[in-house]
Amino acid sequence: MLAEEYGYQVSPRPAADTVGVRAQVEEIRKSAQRRVLWLALGSLVFLGVLYAIFREDPVIVLIPLTAMVLGLLAGYRSACVKAPRKLLTLLEASRWQVWPCRLEEIEGKVVQRRVVLLAPDKSVAASFVAVVPHSVWLGMTDGRGVLWIAGDLRFQGVAAVPGGRPLWVIEPEKPAQRPSASAAGGGGGSGFDELVSEARSAVVWNMLN
Repeated sequence: MLAEEYGYQVSPRPAADTVGVRAQVEEIRKSAQRRVLWLALGSLVFLGVLYAIFREDPVIVLIPLTAMVLGLLAGYRSACVKAPRKLLTLLEASRWQVWPCRLEEIEGKVVQRRVVLLAPDKSVAASFVAVVPHSVWLGMTDGRGVLWIAGDLRFQGVAAVPGGRPLWVIEPEKPAQRPSASAAGGGGGSGFDELVSEARSAVVWNMLN
């Protein structure tokens, strides 16, 4: 594991064993259910209006109704069943890795941010794209800090602030998508050295145990 090679802390147990992590996955599942429910209600209102206009020709309503039902079922299975199950499986199979990181804005993206994991020499070890919680984005001074990462750095993973809450899904960024500034590193002087020390420090051991 790359984090261990760099001397960064790694949890002895799976990420899912951290207090509150399984509850967060359940919260994500319930949030997805609410979104599907609101989408269903909105669709019903639309169909009601459609029926009022074309009540003489019910086939016009039947076609979008069928499409709506199939779409909602597919959306429910994906967002409320498959995605939470995949997330929990990843957390059960992975240990937390403590990484110094930098958060960056992405040109043309309003919600997504770039999560850059940094090696001790300030080079980029891996970079991801994610919808970073607003509280985390605002809470990191100058966009620099330490995050917990679960998963293989080549694939989809999970990030969290120390302690495991909040957590969010991160997607690997292709090298061609990464701007030259990120590729060059630039962690930043003594402040970055402090982040490396924190990632290597046994102080986080109690949180990871």
